[in-house]
Amino acid sequence: MRCILSLLLSFTMLFSSLSSASALQWTETETGTESETNAADGSSSPAAGEVSVSAPSAVLMEASTGQVIYEKEPDMSRHPASITKIMTMILIFDALQEGKISLDDTVTVSEYAASMGGSQVFLEAGETQTVDTMLKCISVASANDACVA
Repeated sequence: MRCILSLLLSFTMLFSSLSSASALQWTETETGTESETNAADGSSSPAAGEVSVSAPSAVLMEASTGQVIYEKEPDMSRHPASITKIMTMILIFDALQEGKISLDDTVTVSEYAASMGGSQVFLEAGETQTVDTMLKCISVASANDACVA
C-alpha cells in the first residue's frame, strides 16, 4: 500500500504541474523532426527528450532507490496541499502495518482539529471516529480536520 501511495504522490506532483499539457500537440517541422507546439499561441517548447514543466518547482524521484529523475527548483519553498494528506495516509498505513494501531481504534477529535478550515468533514471537538472512518474522510473528502485529528 505504501508503494502505491508513494507512486501516486510522485505522479500527482508531476502531472499536476502539467495541467497545460492539453494545449500542447506534436507537429512536424520543415526539417522533418518533431517538435512540441503550443496550440494556443504556436510557441515551441524544448527539443525532444527534454521535459518542460509549467509548475514553479517539481521533483520526480525513483521511490525504491531515491534517485532523482527530474528536478526543477527543488529547494523552492512551496505551500503544502493534498500531498500532505497523502503523506499523512502513508504514516497511518505504516502504523497499521507495524501493529501500532488498528482500523477499529478510535480517534478523539481535538479542539484544534475541529477548527481546521478548507476541505473538511466538520468533525466536532470531542467526537470519536475509527481510524478506518478517518482514512475514508482523508482519502475521499480530503478532510483537513480528519488529518489533524
